[in-house]
Amino acid sequence: MTAVLAAGCGGEKAPSPTTPVADAPKPSATPQKIVIVVDKKRSEVMSAGSTVEQVLTEARIALGPYDLVAPPRQSPPGTTIKVMRLLSKPVTRTVKTTAPPIRKKSSKVAPFSEKVLRKGKPGLKVVQIAYVKRRGKKVKAVISEQVKRKPVAAIVAVGPKGGSTGAAARLNWPGLAQCESGGNPKAVNPAGYYGLYQFSMQTWGSVGGSGRPSDASPEEQTYRAQMLYNKVNGRWQGQWPNCGGRLFG
Repeated sequence: MTAVLAAGCGGEKAPSPTTPVADAPKPSATPQKIVIVVDKKRSEVMSAGSTVEQVLTEARIALGPYDLVAPPRQSPPGTTIKVMRLLSKPVTRTVKTTAPPIRKKSSKVAPFSEKVLRKGKPGLKVVQIAYVKRRGKKVKAVISEQVKRKPVAAIVAVGPKGGSTGAAARLNWPGLAQCESGGNPKAVNPAGYYGLYQFSMQTWGSVGGSGRPSDASPEEQTYRAQMLYNKVNGRWQGQWPNCGGRLFG
C-alpha cells in the first residue's frame, strides 16, 4: 500500500499553523510636507525624516554651532521647522523694565503741578543676546526674552493746565514777554535767567516751578509769572525793572 505524503517535496511536512514565520518588512514612513524657515526665509520640502535633524540634512541645510532650532534637533519635525542663524554664543542677562506712568487729572492738585499717588516698581526679564547677520552686517540682537516679573506703573495726579490768578490775569503779559525775551519761551540768558519772563531759578521755585523755566510750557510760565506778581503784591519793579511797565500798556 502506497503511503500518502503531506504537501511538499521529499516527504517534508507542511508547517503547522503555530510555527513562527519571519516578520514581513515594515513599509517606510510616508513623506509629508514640512515648512522650513531659516532667518524668515521660507521653503517647503517633502520628507519622511523622523527628527528635525534628519529633515534638515535631507534638505541640505547645515546648522552652525550656535544656531537655534525649533523644535529641538532630535524632536519630531511637526509641520514647521524654524532656524535662527547665530554668529556667536548667546549671552543671558537679567534686565529691569519699567511701565509708563498712569496720569490722572485731578482738581485737588495745584495747576501745572503733579503728585505721585503710587510709586512705580521695576519689572524683571531674562533676555538672550547674540550677534546675527542683518542686511549683510553683523549686529547684536535680542533673540529671546522671558518676563520674570511685570513692572508696576506709577500713578500720578496731574493738576489743571491753568487756574485763577485774579486781577493779574488781566494785565498785558504778552507785552511783558516781548520786552523780556522777544516772546521766546525757550530764551536763556547766560546771566541765569530763563523763559518768557526771564525767571531766575530761585524765583521760579518760589512760585512752585520745577526744572528750568524755559522747559515749561508758555501757559505755565505765564501762570507762574502772574503768581509772582500777586506774591509781591503788584510791586513789579523788583522783578522786571526794565520791562514791567509793559504790563499796563
